Amino acid sequence: MIKPFGEWRGKPAHIYEISNGSLSVGISDVGAAVQYIKVKTPSGFTDVCPGFDDAGEWAKSGTYLGATVGRVANRISGAKFSLGGKTYNLSRNDGQNCLHGGIEGFDKKFFKVLTEGAQGDDWHGNMLQLSLFSPDGDMGFPGNLNLLVTYKLEGSSLGIIYKARSDKDTLWAPTCHAYFNLGGASAAASSCGDMLRINADCFTPSGAGLIPTGEVRRVEGTPFDFRDFRAMGERIDEKDEQLAIAGGYDHNFVLRGEHAACAFSRESGIKLDIYTDMPGLHFYSGNFLGGNSAFGALAPRAAYALEAQFFSDAANIPSFEKPLLKAGEGQTHRIEYKFGRV
Repeated sequence: MIKPFGEWRGKPAHIYEISNGSLSVGISDVGAAVQYIKVKTPSGFTDVCPGFDDAGEWAKSGTYLGATVGRVANRISGAKFSLGGKTYNLSRNDGQNCLHGGIEGFDKKFFKVLTEGAQGDDWHGNMLQLSLFSPDGDMGFPGNLNLLVTYKLEGSSLGIIYKARSDKDTLWAPTCHAYFNLGGASAAASSCGDMLRINADCFTPSGAGLIPTGEVRRVEGTPFDFRDFRAMGERIDEKDEQLAIAGGYDHNFVLRGEHAACAFSRESGIKLDIYTDMPGLHFYSGNFLGGNSAFGALAPRAAYALEAQFFSDAANIPSFEKPLLKAGEGQTHRIEYKFGRV
């Protein structure tokens, strides 16, 4: 099914719905962004992923709701990095830093829909493929980069595959910036009651501008200990230097395996497991959300993001794994959202 999604920069935008009876997912051609995820429950379908009804309002919201983020997710300090003996200056859109690819990152781009037959209004399917060409110098990043994003439903899972190739050595670290509230739109006033477990023994503390210090700190004895299920809001307002810096949770966790996290809502009974091949998971508790979306009123902490990623500022911190894409070598990363019942 294809739905109108308003206009972005004078061009009509669309939402492409993929479904399989267990899940219905809407993906926009602007930003290759997830605009809703409707999960089948005993009482019907529940939308657990906030999005917008209009592409222009979505893109201008600054929330990155559901967006395919690139070239590099999260922050690059000083909006610059060095590679192959050369320093590259990037777009500054977060103070002096580059955030989520820069001021004209992938979230602001029209993607080309490649899925066969997906141009007719009566199209239905369980897979959608979108592509984007990012030219050499785009937001300051080197290399002509070709990106293919595949969304595919299998049973109760939404799988996302990112494939990229560049003609120059470059940095590439994608993510899906989907937000969640597993209680659904009826619970949109707060997501702090959702239960969360993150499979990580350590996190990376941040300093000024939410740039990691380079330290890898154990979560034990801190409000960042999600090794067992805890309500997201249980310790979010404690007196803690790291919570104060971010106004809540806005931190990277060091994953100890491909099963990154599990969350569930007691209210809806919906459970979410996240799997990825990337080394980190950024938990953002929606501290600065605001305004309205198709999901409902998005007050601060009405939804949260769990972003599979390379560590923030890995481009500049030698002890962090650098997200390097070598010239001529294709690279693939994956994220899987698996839904179930508590």
